[in-house]
Amino acid sequence: MVRKKRAGKKSASLKNRIHLAWRNLLLFLIIFICSFILYSFSTNDLLKNLFGILAVIFGFLTFAFLLAFIVLLILRTGKK
Repeated sequence: MVRKKRAGKKSASLKNRIHLAWRNLLLFLIIFICSFILYSFSTNDLLKNLFGILAVIFGFLTFAFLLAFIVLLILRTGKK
C-alpha cells in the first residue's frame, strides 16, 4: 500500500508552541499597557475612546494568550 504525503505544514512541537504563546503574550501585554497609558493621558474625546477600545481588545487578547500559555505549560508537565 502506498502512503500519501500529507499536504500542509507539520505541527509545531510543544516547545515551539510554548515559545510562540509566550512571545505573543508579551507583545500584546506591551501593546495593552501602551494603549491604556495613552487612554489615561489623552484629553481629546475621540482619542480617549479609540485608546479605550484598543485597551479592551488588547486586554482580551493578552488574557487569551495567557490562558493558552498556561494550558501549554500544563501539557508539558503532564507529558514528562
